[in-house]
Amino acid sequence: MSNKEKLSFDVIVVGAGLAGSAAAVIAARGGLKVAMIERGQAPGSKNYFGGTLYTHSLLEIYPDLWDRKPPLERPVTEAGFWFLSKDGMVRATAQGGKLKNEPIDAYVAMRAKFDAWWADQAKKEGVFAITKTVVVDFIREDNKVVGVVTDRAEGEIYAPVVIICEGVNNLLTQKLGLIKHDLQGHSSALAVKQLIALPAETINARFGFTDNEHGLAASVMGDVSMGLPGLGFLYTGIDSVSVGVGVTLDALTKAGIKPYELLQRYLNHPMIAPLIAGGRLMEYGAHIIPEGGWKDMPQLYTDGALVAGDAASMVNALHWEGTNMAIIAGKAAGETAVEAHQKRDFSAKSLSSYRARLDKTFIMTDLHQYRGLSHFLKTHPDFMAVYPTFINDALGMFFSGFGKPKGQLYKDILRSLTDRRPLLKAVGDIVAFGRTIIGI
Repeated sequence: MSNKEKLSFDVIVVGAGLAGSAAAVIAARGGLKVAMIERGQAPGSKNYFGGTLYTHSLLEIYPDLWDRKPPLERPVTEAGFWFLSKDGMVRATAQGGKLKNEPIDAYVAMRAKFDAWWADQAKKEGVFAITKTVVVDFIREDNKVVGVVTDRAEGEIYAPVVIICEGVNNLLTQKLGLIKHDLQGHSSALAVKQLIALPAETINARFGFTDNEHGLAASVMGDVSMGLPGLGFLYTGIDSVSVGVGVTLDALTKAGIKPYELLQRYLNHPMIAPLIAGGRLMEYGAHIIPEGGWKDMPQLYTDGALVAGDAASMVNALHWEGTNMAIIAGKAAGETAVEAHQKRDFSAKSLSSYRARLDKTFIMTDLHQYRGLSHFLKTHPDFMAVYPTFINDALGMFFSGFGKPKGQLYKDILRSLTDRRPLLKAVGDIVAFGRTIIGI
């Protein structure tokens, strides 16, 4: 292909998800010619996400967000933890209050719908989208990335900056040598879920909502994961409920448990089954979540290329944050590309300002703080089995301990713990967990 025939842009973005579309639109606003390459038939077509998006990040890209009428589901007006035992549940959720402060910060969303809309907003601002196209390699000159090779005939596309937002299967990031290993089983979770259709009126009645302007985002602990390191989740859409469970790959392999069996057991739980009874299965899917965070993060830049989102392990598993990290990182990547063009310098040294931008955000601060979480769960495999079910039993005893001496009641509660875990080891677990989340 001659130089005249080269297909060239100022920036190539690989992936049209949350990070990719954010990066693309910011670069386009900076006056750059941007190509965004997506391997799916359309952005979001391969996405099984049914969780929350955070408006603080959406508004950073589109301050006029609400005028654009985004396809969000219910606002999250109730959020927190459910603790399951074999036949009971304790709910520890916040309702109303700060969760209803305007603008409401979290909305349930279906990414299959939202990503298509998100990419359309980028296209309206001049981004050229190329779908049904897989990037298979990079074009290099003098060891610098200057474009990508796609699976199309004569599929070379040139640009001095490539922003990689390829998702959790970070094969391109590995090709650049930015990360030396594949997914780590102890720090990657396999999440399996069902999207179940129910009338809005039924959802409102079962979850105690007065209208469609109320929604729930619940993290479920305890019996949901059969004691394995992982969490369940439940999100209410307008006319659907997203229910699933995520467990580390290592734990699933060692336990010999099939993911769909784990999910079905959760769906059949006596506290969960009535909430979804009579619903129609709309979608079943599985997705790997990169929960390693700080310790699994690759080098974020090299000559001519940047990495953002799941490909860069930007997930805070404890807080279920990842979508907002992807968007903010995409914004920082787009700004870095604009700056590089202004300087006409696309070297790693020039693109290192991307990392400096990220260091000023909550992303790097939080990922560093929680850097030991995966290791904690690996070295405390019984943590999820012991304490959520203990909380359930302890509160159950407390609220049914009528007509007995309360001193005996508290002894019974303590015995409920020590039967599961010796007291000194329990104290050690709590101290270790506290140190982990504080980031000591």
